[in-house]
Amino acid sequence: MSNRKINVLFVTHAEKKGGAEQSLIHLINYLDSTKYRIFLLSPQDASYLNEIRADYTHFPLLLGSIKQKFGLGYVETVMKIKAFVRKNRIDIVHANGWRAPWYTAPLKLLAKSKLIWHHRDYTHLRMFNQVLPRFFDQVICISHFVANSIQGSNKTIIYNGVDPELALTKKNRAFMEDDTLVIGTFGRIVEWKRYDLMIEAVKKLADSSRMNWKLLIVGDASVDGSDGYYNEMIERVLSYGLEHHVVFYGYSQKPLDVMKECDLTINFSLNEPFGRVIIESMLVETPVIVADSGGAPEIIHETKGGFIVKDGDVEELYQAIRRVYDGETDHQAMSNQGYESVMKDFNMSTIARKVEHTYRKLLTPSLKPEAAGGSDEYLIQSD
Repeated sequence: MSNRKINVLFVTHAEKKGGAEQSLIHLINYLDSTKYRIFLLSPQDASYLNEIRADYTHFPLLLGSIKQKFGLGYVETVMKIKAFVRKNRIDIVHANGWRAPWYTAPLKLLAKSKLIWHHRDYTHLRMFNQVLPRFFDQVICISHFVANSIQGSNKTIIYNGVDPELALTKKNRAFMEDDTLVIGTFGRIVEWKRYDLMIEAVKKLADSSRMNWKLLIVGDASVDGSDGYYNEMIERVLSYGLEHHVVFYGYSQKPLDVMKECDLTINFSLNEPFGRVIIESMLVETPVIVADSGGAPEIIHETKGGFIVKDGDVEELYQAIRRVYDGETDHQAMSNQGYESVMKDFNMSTIARKVEHTYRKLLTPSLKPEAAGGSDEYLIQSD
C-alpha cells in the first residue's frame, strides 16, 4: 500500500437504529481518520446518520429483502455497489449485520477489494454458517458464541465496544434510593428477549411480600412487528395486579440515561449473540443479570460486573434479584468492577484499534489473519 489513506466502505441495510447499527456508529466514530477515509452505504434517510461524528461520504442505497429482490433487482443493486467500489478505489468493503453480506459477497468475483463481514447474529441456517463465510477474506464475530456457529478459519473475535463519551456524567442515584429497587430491561419487544420470564420473576418478588421495586421495560415492537407479544405482556401484568410496578416505558433515544436511574438491569435473552445493553449498563455503573445463554455470559466472565443465572430458570432469576433487594450482595463493588472492566477492555478506542489491525493484516500479504481462538494478541479472549 502507498501512503494514501485506506478507503473503507461500510455497508448496512438498516433504516432504524438497532444494536448492530449502534456498534457500527461507534466504530466509524473511532477509526483513525488520519489513516482511513470512510464511505457509508445505507438508506438515504437512515435515522442514525446524525450520530456519526466522523467525516464520511454517503452512498445512499436501499438494500431490499433478499427474498423479495433476488433476481434482476438484486443483480442491479450489486452492480451499483461494484461501480461505486471501483470508482472510489475502495480497499476494504466492510459489511455490517445479516443482509449487507448478501449484497457484498459477489464482489469476491467482481472487485479487488478485501471483504469483511461483521457478523453480529446467530442462526442455524446453513447458508449463513457454511456458505456465506467463504466469500469473505475475514469474518469479525462479536463473541465466541457467534464464531462457534460458523465454519472456516477466516474468523476473528472482536467484542462490541462502548463509547465512553456517552457516560461523561456519573450516576447520581444512590442504591435503592427512596427504598425502591429500580430494575431495567432494554431492547426490542420480541419473544426471544423473554420479557415474559422477567415478569414471572418479579411476580415472585411480589408473592414474597417484597413490594418496593419497579421494573422498567424500555423498548417497543416497532422493528420486529411483534405487537401480539407486546400486548400479551401488558395483559399478563394487568392480570397479576402489577401495573403500578411494571412500567412499559417505550422506546428511549437516550437509554443510558435511563440505565443510570436503575439499580439493576436484566438481559435474559435466548441465544443473545452479544448483548450491547450489558456493557452499556456497566458503563453507567449498573450491574446486570444475564441468562447463561449465547454470548452474554462471556461479558460477565470478562468484567465480573453482574450475575449469570441458569438459562430460562425463573426461580434462579428471582433469587438473584432477591439477593440484590435484600442487600446480600456488594452492589457498589460490583458496580465499580463492571465500570472499570468495560472502560478498559470494551472501550471503543481499544476495539477500533483491533479492527484496524484486522484491516492491516488483510492489506499486508506478510501478515495472515489468524483463526478464531488463536493466539493473536489483538483478540479479546473470554475466560
